[in-house]
This record gives sequence, structure tokens and C-alpha cells, in this order.
Amino acid sequence: MPPSVPFPRTCKIHSPAELVYHVDDDHGQRVADFGFFDKERVLYVRWHGHLTADEVIRVAEASLPWHEQLHPVGLLNDKRGTSGDWGEAMTWIEYEWIPRAKASGLQAFAYVINPDMMVSFENAALIDKIRQEVDLRTFYSVGAAWKWLRQHAFRRAGAAA
Repeated sequence: MPPSVPFPRTCKIHSPAELVYHVDDDHGQRVADFGFFDKERVLYVRWHGHLTADEVIRVAEASLPWHEQLHPVGLLNDKRGTSGDWGEAMTWIEYEWIPRAKASGLQAFAYVINPDMMVSFENAALIDKIRQEVDLRTFYSVGAAWKWLRQHAFRRAGAAA
């Protein structure tokens, strides 16, 4: 069993995460860590470094088996401290990743970025495409993203009752 991981540490309103997977680039550098919060049904993806379109596709592709196995209703996509323009991944994300993640139960997407992070036109267009399929909000802190994900889950649970 994977060890428990203490991320994200900025908010204590969630259960402990289990590190379920990680993706490295061709040089062995970490690109992303995946953690799963079972009680909340949230997949947490913490990105690292300068990201290319190929790396974004590689990580998104690697996340799909976890979506299919764990059926998270929320995704906390933490790109704080990263850089890069991955707009060339837009078509693949739109036509491959979004439908499969949504079919596996994804309903809410919390996208955490640095306040000073520049979002390219292509990346902004991809965010809009995701918003058309699942409820997506952008945040500057993991704590605010968690609060929204929890409220989103409660709204969904209330609507299902």
C-alpha cells in the first residue's frame, strides 16, 4: 500500500491523502504526483517544473486509469510554481481526457495557480472547454480550492437525496 502523504498541507479539513502515482519526465525529473482523498473522493495532482504539451498529455493520460479505478468526483489540479505553455495539448485534453474523466464521475475541477501566473490564450481556451463539461473554478490557494470542492460535494449530495 502506498504511504500516506501530507499534501496539501495548507488545509486540515480533509482526510489524509494516499500517494497513488507519480510521473517523471524523460530525464527522471518529477512532473506530477497523484494523491487520492478517499473520504472526499478527490484526486489531487501536484505539478512540478516547466511543463510542455507532451508532459501535460503524459500526466493526463496517466491519470485516466486512476479516474476509472477510483471514480473521483473532484479534481484538485495544483499548478502553483510551474511554468510553460501547454496549449498544444488542448485538442487531446478536449477530445480524449475530458470525456473519459467525466464518464468516470468527474464533476468538479479546482484549478490552483500562482496569482502572478500568466495564462496563455491557448491555456485559457482549454480552461473554457473544460468548464463546458464540468464545474471548473480557478484559485490562488489550495485551502480555497478545498473549501469549494467540499461545498460542491455537499450540493451534489443534497441534490441526489
